[in-house]
Amino acid sequence: MLTAQQREPINQATLIIPVPLHPERERERGFNQAAVLGRSLSRLSNLPFDEHSVMRRVHTALHRAGMDARARRDSVVDAFAIRHPEGIAGQSILLVDDVFTTGATASACTAALKEAGATEVFVLTVARA
Repeated sequence: MLTAQQREPINQATLIIPVPLHPERERERGFNQAAVLGRSLSRLSNLPFDEHSVMRRVHTALHRAGMDARARRDSVVDAFAIRHPEGIAGQSILLVDDVFTTGATASACTAALKEAGATEVFVLTVARA
């Protein structure tokens, strides 16, 4: 991930934000895998890490095998909210997640970040399904 983060244009990011889990899902799992990845990347890249400004306000259904792209997109519409827009405005965000499937989650989170004033949002994931 560090090698990818150092490439153009991703290396223009000024802040790392993980895709948040809904608090209930995080309690079930015990951790947010995107936050673990983002925190490690922050330490290696010396970019600031913010896991508190974006929240998942809708507890979406688990994305099960067989859920098509439209169902995934519909399940995350308005799922994200920005708690601290002053920390987002004017920033170039590196949004970190574990797996990119259809892009629905990344798109919904990006829309919330852009609405809060992020100048650009780059998405970095470990895998693509």
